[in-house]
Amino acid sequence: MTPFQKVDGQVLRSAREYDIAAATSIKAGAVVKLSAGLVVAATAGETGQILGVAAEDHTAGAGVFNPRADAKKILVYDDPMQIFQCPVPVVAATGGSATTMTASTLGAFSNDDFNGGYIMLVEKAADSTNTDPVGKVDRIEDYAYNSTGTLSTFTKASGGTPYTGDKYAIFPPIGFKKGNFDSDRAKLILTATANISMKVVGRDIDRGMISMMALLHTLGGED
Repeated sequence: MTPFQKVDGQVLRSAREYDIAAATSIKAGAVVKLSAGLVVAATAGETGQILGVAAEDHTAGAGVFNPRADAKKILVYDDPMQIFQCPVPVVAATGGSATTMTASTLGAFSNDDFNGGYIMLVEKAADSTNTDPVGKVDRIEDYAYNSTGTLSTFTKASGGTPYTGDKYAIFPPIGFKKGNFDSDRAKLILTATANISMKVVGRDIDRGMISMMALLHTLGGED
């Protein structure tokens, strides 16, 4: 994740040093937390307090171009009011209709979880018959999950029919706080449905990014 702006619109960003074990490996952009006073990566489904996002690589080995790679300090973007951006989640369609898009690779989200968000066609399958142009954006009018068929259905305005293998970016609605972090702890993925410690607070459809900020923060007050 990368710093974007503060809640009040300021674009200034600052990072502070925190203790880290020399053997801990963390990539710049990873969501981090404190454990026994040391910086560690957040868990994939983090529900506790987060400290922020790593501002530098800490590769746990001496580096020619990064003398701090195995230092006992790491810089962290730690402002509780900092908004971060990450790439939007993308899923492959299994089909649909003129008014729906279906996918089977998401977690078992509850009905209506994505209402008010957007889907965008970002890539067509090689043999796709979808008449919508790449880049077409549709508001998610309704979301439903079929537990029997593990099928997610996004209702959209009438248009082209999604084809199996077409890829769609999923822009969750503002306030969305479910999912997981990826293996690098640097972006949101939609394979899990439990709440996490960050929420969606904005979207940049043109750049394919979503904005997120901490729900629970080490420096943001008591739980």
